[in-house]
Amino acid sequence: MATEPTATPRSVSDYVSVDTLGRYGPILGLIGLYSFFAVNTANFLSYPNQLNLFRQVSIIGILAVGSTFVILCAEIDLSIAEMMEFTGLFIASLATGGLLSSAVPVPLAVLAGFGAAVVLGGISGFVTSRFGVPSFMTTLAMLFLADGFGQIVSSNRPIIGLPDALLRLGSGSTFGFPNIVITFLLLLAVSQFVLSYTRFGLYLYAVGGDADAAELMGIDVRFVRMGVLVLSAVFTVVAGIVMMGRIGSATPNMGSNLLLPPIAAVILGGTDLFGGRGNMIGTLIGVLILGSLSNGLNLMGIDPSGQLVAQGIVLMVAVLANVAGDR
Repeated sequence: MATEPTATPRSVSDYVSVDTLGRYGPILGLIGLYSFFAVNTANFLSYPNQLNLFRQVSIIGILAVGSTFVILCAEIDLSIAEMMEFTGLFIASLATGGLLSSAVPVPLAVLAGFGAAVVLGGISGFVTSRFGVPSFMTTLAMLFLADGFGQIVSSNRPIIGLPDALLRLGSGSTFGFPNIVITFLLLLAVSQFVLSYTRFGLYLYAVGGDADAAELMGIDVRFVRMGVLVLSAVFTVVAGIVMMGRIGSATPNMGSNLLLPPIAAVILGGTDLFGGRGNMIGTLIGVLILGSLSNGLNLMGIDPSGQLVAQGIVLMVAVLANVAGDR
C-alpha cells in the first residue's frame, strides 16, 4: 500500500524572507516605535504631542517627497537643503524690497522663486541626462551654486519683516489644523497619485528599474531623469516658504542639517536605493520613524547626541535591509 507523502515542517525562513522584511519592515518598525514610546512615556500618544510631531517633521517630509521621485529614478539630489535656502531667501528678498528698489507682491515673488528653482533644477537635470554626469556630482555642484546665490541675494544676513501672506503657510492653521501639516500631507497625496495613475509615474518606475529596457520601450529616459530633478527643486521652494513661516524670517542657514534627514526618510520608508521600487506611503512611514524616534527619545530625556546615535543605528539597519533585498 502506497504511503502518502508527509509534509515537511517549514522553518521561520520560509515565511520571513529578506524581501518580506523589506516590504513590511518599515511599517512594523513604526508600529514597534509607537508601542515602545507609548509604554515608556506618558504623553507620546496624546493628540497635542502627535500634532507637534507632525509639525516638526513636515519640512523634512516635503523635501523627502521630492527626493522620493529622484531616488525612484535611481538618481540622488544633494542640493535640496541649499536650494531651499536660496529660493526662500530669494523670495523673501523680493517680497521685502531688499533685492530691488521696491517690494514685489508676494505672489510674483513666489512665482519668481519657483522659476529660479526650475532653472537651477533644469541645469542639474540637463547635465545629468544629456552628458551622463552622475547626479551625485551635478547636484553637489548645484549645492555650492545655490549656497552662493543665497548669500548674494541676502547679503549673507537674515531677512526679517516678511509679509504676513508669506508666513501664513508655515505658521497659520485651518480649522485648528496647522497649515504646515496640511501642505505636507496634500503634497504627499498628490505625489502618490502621480506615481500611481499617470504616465510619468509609470515611466519613472521603468527608468529606475532598468533604463536600457525603458529606452527600448520608447520612453524618453533623458526627459524623465531631468524631470525628477526639476520636481525635486520645485519641492524645495515649498519647503523654503514653509520654513520661513515656521521661524518668522529667512536666514542664510535655515537649511542646516536638512540635507540628510529627507534622504534617510526615503530609505527608511523602503524605497530602493537603486531605483524602481517604492512609494510615497513608504516615505510618510520613513518620515514618521525619524520623527517619532526623535520625539520619543526627547520625552524620555535622552540628549541630542543619544538621539543621533539611535537614528544612525536605525538607518544602518534600514540600509542593510534595502541593499540585501536586491541580492
